[in-house]
Amino acid sequence: MGANSVINNRALLSIVSASMVATSLLELPSVANAEIPTVTYNSGKYQLKSPDWAKINWSSLDPLQQPGYLDISPDIVAKIGYNPSRSWTAGQSIDSVIMLGDVDDAFQMSAFSLKTISVIVPLGPKLTLKDLGLMQWQTPNTLVKAIPSLGNLDINQVPPIYDLFAQSRYSSITSNSIAAATPKSNRPDKNSLKIGLNGKISTILKSNPQAANTPLGKKLDLDRYPINSIPRLNQTQLSRFPGWQQSYINQVPGLNQVPFDKMPQPINSGLDVVGIASVVLGNSERGDSRARENYFVSGRVNRSNKNVVVACNVGKECPFLELGDVAGQAGNLYGKRWASGSAQKVDGGFGILQRVNGGKEPTGRLVYGSGFKVVLTGVNESTGTANFGLFFRFCISFLWGGKSCTPYFIGPVPWIPTQENDLVILGRG
Repeated sequence: MGANSVINNRALLSIVSASMVATSLLELPSVANAEIPTVTYNSGKYQLKSPDWAKINWSSLDPLQQPGYLDISPDIVAKIGYNPSRSWTAGQSIDSVIMLGDVDDAFQMSAFSLKTISVIVPLGPKLTLKDLGLMQWQTPNTLVKAIPSLGNLDINQVPPIYDLFAQSRYSSITSNSIAAATPKSNRPDKNSLKIGLNGKISTILKSNPQAANTPLGKKLDLDRYPINSIPRLNQTQLSRFPGWQQSYINQVPGLNQVPFDKMPQPINSGLDVVGIASVVLGNSERGDSRARENYFVSGRVNRSNKNVVVACNVGKECPFLELGDVAGQAGNLYGKRWASGSAQKVDGGFGILQRVNGGKEPTGRLVYGSGFKVVLTGVNESTGTANFGLFFRFCISFLWGGKSCTPYFIGPVPWIPTQENDLVILGRG
């Protein structure tokens, strides 16, 4: 099996400025051995534990081990149309930190609808609008834009929109000067105002633009409305709703239960390139002027989501996993090094988000695609064990096109450890 070709050009960085900060990447904690479903392959005297992606989903990943935050300035929020700022704590689940927009390139989860998710995992019979988080900021106008057939329905056929407009009428009447002078007991109640509220939704939206642009979550208790109270909502792709990018994964019913191999764009197996975990070497190791980029398989990720190998700094601490090749000394992986991300930080990210975390991420590899980076988090020479963790990033897409991503700095999420003389997955990235 051959090693990947290496792309050495640096990612171009946008000159657009932004005000944003995130936690510095601290020394990585020792990552515990997570109980991750695996499939074991045997090849002669070698063994490989490969992730069983049919049994791994967002909710089954271990919690994050470090806290952090991302703060995006208002001018950037205006340019992208939503606010990706957030904070998280150590021990928080990754599906409550990652938004759909962060990983859409990797998995295309925005192509899902509730109906297509329900084909993969059961959603239960009592879902309400509150369960679908992005409904909080949808307005009657955005709903009709996402589901055009709503515009042709009578407003009585869509209870949430009906109730929102009824509330708007009640508020309008009770807030004007004449109504204010009327004894409260003589004022009309909300139910009486509903009489005469009928007609096509498309027509009614034009008659009251203020209500038409009011977020449902601002006026309504969304827990009172079942999902089917908005016709065809469950059949509509998530990507059709404005602001879908800012929905957390766990805010879409069932999405965090979908196995990674059942995503609209399934995860890469990473099995294109596999090496032998020959020996782990600890903290006494230092970067060597004779061991430059061609000695390493770990490094940074460029704008094109390709691995770019980076050698350890000369004289600096550099624990690493030394690899072998199943083809022996003639193999391309023989003697290559996977450096520890707890010791080596490399450039990461691109565009205006490149500045987050000081523009740094732990050295590692995109083994399974761009959804997360696999990082060697620690080595134990006495047990011959190499521990790994997953690191994630945030990404934004601009309204006029283009994209920016932070370095891979959110983590680690414990991953499958490797023993000396076992096989280790490198992926083709």
